[in-house]
Amino acid sequence: MRQPLVPLHLLALNADATLPWRQAVSSGIAVGLPALIGLLTDNPVGALLGAVGGLYATLLDYGGTARHRLLTQAFGLCLILGSGALGLWLGPHHVMMFVLLALLTFAIGWSDGLGVAMDNIFRFAALALVLYAYLPAPPGAAFIFLAIGIGVGVASVLIDDRLWPRALPRQHNGLKNAFRQLRSGHSAGLLHAVGLSVTTCAALWIAQHTHYPRPAWVAAVVLFVTRPDGLDSLTRLFRSVFGALIGVALAWLVTHLTPETYALYGWAVLFAFLRPLALARNFWAHYALMTAMLMILFDILLLPEGQAAGVAILAIRLHGVVLGALIALIGMVTFNQQARRYFVQQVRDRLPGK
Repeated sequence: MRQPLVPLHLLALNADATLPWRQAVSSGIAVGLPALIGLLTDNPVGALLGAVGGLYATLLDYGGTARHRLLTQAFGLCLILGSGALGLWLGPHHVMMFVLLALLTFAIGWSDGLGVAMDNIFRFAALALVLYAYLPAPPGAAFIFLAIGIGVGVASVLIDDRLWPRALPRQHNGLKNAFRQLRSGHSAGLLHAVGLSVTTCAALWIAQHTHYPRPAWVAAVVLFVTRPDGLDSLTRLFRSVFGALIGVALAWLVTHLTPETYALYGWAVLFAFLRPLALARNFWAHYALMTAMLMILFDILLLPEGQAAGVAILAIRLHGVVLGALIALIGMVTFNQQARRYFVQQVRDRLPGK
């Protein structure tokens, strides 16, 4: 039976989901408090880094004992900050940037699926590598706000764990199990590792040579939607692209209608609070709110006080999402047999006479 051209059922919200209200409160506090400190001290760069630090501490929390959670946070922080420092040092066009990105994405592809903690930490490290290659080095004092954000995020999570010790799982598929599986020879396979590496590097190269102003965004789309399971990758691609388009449009609308700094701050905190609740409903909703929140924080930093976002900003961001999605789809069809079979079958079903 022919499947619908646009699988709208993948966008349905899960009405029976248990909503993680405590995680939502932790996320709102972890993003809002450090960003507010940055704004009150007239430091928009610090506000951005503080919010990112708080987001990191709550987004990359996977339960378990307090010691395990802190070790996971510390491992991820060292890897992500190290990758970001290398990106700042090399810049976007140095040949070693592509060598490091190729090696890091090959490692991500090789270990893909062994644990959500490892998957996300290594992907955020690759994102930091390419993102900070295009950003000017922030002043050293701004990193104090990053530390504040991480500290507030970790504290909110651990306080929640102390108040409701049975609310979070005490055992989970975290870093320890992932490394154990790697030592035992488990992996996602050579083809997936090569495919993710080639496709991500190609996305960055194409974005650079088509003079797209935000190449890191294009590479990020490929990086976060490509998975070993072909159908899962296609599903994630559809949901991610839909969520990103909604998030980009939402951020632009908010920045266009309420350009005042503290109004934008309020929207960012609201979206940070809603993000865990949205994740329980559907991945695309989580992706939309996280995209909107981050872009609003960047707008606080980049746009002059009170200046509304123009249509050009919206067009640039939508272009990046579509370009990254197209490159990711080509990579999936090229390197993943399951995705290729499904995609080819869908094309054949829609040929005239079928």
